[in-house]
Amino acid sequence: MGWRDMSPEEAEEVGRKVYQEKVRPTLKGAEEPIGYFLTVDHDSMDWELDEALHKAAARLRQRKPEADVYGFRVGFPAAFESLSP
Repeated sequence: MGWRDMSPEEAEEVGRKVYQEKVRPTLKGAEEPIGYFLTVDHDSMDWELDEALHKAAARLRQRKPEADVYGFRVGFPAAFESLSP
């Protein structure tokens, strides 16, 4: 099973779990990175965090070239806003 096999709700649940269990403990008293992008490899649950989605994804793929990457935005219900009227 990969990200494409999950519903958006299931993917969001995984993203929240990775953030709570793996990312937050590394912050060590720093403010939460609201608005930053969290990218997660589905198989290993390795992650990267950056202000830019493409940078987080690139660093993750440098370590895991075959990564099945999905991006989340910390503190937001969606990674991007729609500008449609």
